Amino acid sequence: MNVSSGTSICSYLIKRDYYEIFMGHWSGEIIYIGGDIPKIFFMSKVFEKPWLFHVLADFEYQCILGIDFIGGSNIILDYDRKSLVIPDSQIDKVVKTVEVEKVEIDLSKTKLEEKQKRELQDLFDSFQRLFSDKLGLTHVLYHENDTGDNPPVVSRPYRYDRLKQEILDYHVDKMLKEETVIPIQSPYASPVVLCKKHNGLLPDNPEAYRFAVDYRILNSITKYPRYPLPLIDDLIMNILHTAIMSALDLRSRYFQMAVSLSDTAFVTKNGTYTFR
Repeated sequence: MNVSSGTSICSYLIKRDYYEIFMGHWSGEIIYIGGDIPKIFFMSKVFEKPWLFHVLADFEYQCILGIDFIGGSNIILDYDRKSLVIPDSQIDKVVKTVEVEKVEIDLSKTKLEEKQKRELQDLFDSFQRLFSDKLGLTHVLYHENDTGDNPPVVSRPYRYDRLKQEILDYHVDKMLKEETVIPIQSPYASPVVLCKKHNGLLPDNPEAYRFAVDYRILNSITKYPRYPLPLIDDLIMNILHTAIMSALDLRSRYFQMAVSLSDTAFVTKNGTYTFR
């Protein structure tokens, strides 16, 4: 929240559909939309308000509420408590029943007792909202490719026979529906390759292939940061008294880690796309 700003601002990742209908100019910092900026619904647990936001392309916060939003929403700022108060008249009190879905997990092969299995199942069910069938995506950090002074990499799409082209189109359409990729106009364009999986499926099955992008030319001009590998002995000493350790284990890394949009664009005969 910024009370010195007369304008509310949000990242385009809040409403990524904007990216598909932009009519303005891509400057690398700000995305402008021709005419009025569409309304975005600002929602909290008890409050919902449609408001006009200026959309920034490279913005580390999801949104910043300006004085325009604060005044238009009748929000009261409490500086002493560092909080805000939403008047009761602004809150729509809706009571509804939501049936919590059970988290499907197979505990039959565990060595737990029946009571322990029930307790573990109840624990999973109580945190059902943390589980999802869809791949997660974080925009906390962005991977960017430093290509220095090299010109953008532009390649033609690879030619495929009719069957392979249909399989490629299937994967692109699937990723568009899942909002994994979006159309883009970019000075970069790398071709798509289909890699055969070892899953025993017939060659005419789209799931027999892994969708991949040939970034070899892009990689050849990318500057990589170089760090010395840590010594194993030092790592062991550092984790000796560690209570909690985390690991980054991704199923599809390009789908789950935000990457620079423009330079990782890929091209097909139907258009240019990029990973969200």
